[in-house]
Amino acid sequence: MILGLQIIALVFTLIMVYFTYLHYRRNEVNGIEALFLFVSWIGAILIVLFPNIFSTFSNAVAISRPFDLAVIGGFMFVIPLVYSSYVRTKRLEKRIEQYVREEALKSVTSRKNIK
Repeated sequence: MILGLQIIALVFTLIMVYFTYLHYRRNEVNGIEALFLFVSWIGAILIVLFPNIFSTFSNAVAISRPFDLAVIGGFMFVIPLVYSSYVRTKRLEKRIEQYVREEALKSVTSRKNIK
């Protein structure tokens, strides 16, 4: 791997570890999510620092090129995150809809009581 790319990737992953820690401390990310992200970022750091291990692992799982393994791993990482985000958004939409309905009914009821 090219040394310049390794340095850029290492700095990026260290910054992401720091941001993950900050979001965990602010309770914006729960413990399981933080653990998953920390393991992912540390794995990325190991791949950047020791790219030969990544090549050996890709050959061991019968994937010819390390880049193919990285793409497959990326999909395996991103798809659950997108699904989790979708489920949380739907849950939040339902809660907002329920709240708006309750407030609308309160408003209608209070107007009827005034007349």
